Amino acid sequence: MNEQPPGPEQPSRVIDCALAEFSALRGELDEIGRGQRTVMSLNISANTAVAAFVLSQRVAPQLLLVIPYLSVALGMLYQTYANHARYMGDYINEHLRPIIVEKAGDNRLFGWEQHMRTRLYQDSASRLPMRAAFTLIVPMIPAVGLIWSIPYLHPAWYWLAWCGGLTLFALQIVSWIKQSWDFVWI
Repeated sequence: MNEQPPGPEQPSRVIDCALAEFSALRGELDEIGRGQRTVMSLNISANTAVAAFVLSQRVAPQLLLVIPYLSVALGMLYQTYANHARYMGDYINEHLRPIIVEKAGDNRLFGWEQHMRTRLYQDSASRLPMRAAFTLIVPMIPAVGLIWSIPYLHPAWYWLAWCGGLTLFALQIVSWIKQSWDFVWI
């Protein structure tokens, strides 16, 4: 490793490097946010299409069994995006912020990640709209698909598919609860 002796421009170079890395991470976080919105839109659109086909009686009602599988798969992708964003926020807060604070000599810099975690995530009033939306979209879509399909489970393999969907649905609920807990109690 080629370390240069400390000079007057050294803190400036370190700050420039940290800011460049921060800028790249913020760009990636923006992409993650777009990905999350796309996945949520796809979840709503695809499951609505399945339900519309069943309601129009163009397909067998057993097609409702697809909803839990589709919703869980897209929900897992959404959670992957959320976890990746959180890890990036952790990196910014735990690695880049101390560098900037030390080199700039001001502990007020790069405080957004900590502010968000202490204020936004733990303030139940500010989380209510997001939690209400997730409660309606994430677990309700597969739950309705599972409940709605019960009268149409004539052959035994439909029950097997239904049980598989229920199992995935339960695992997704546990995963969402754990993730919500992690975001609140950080």
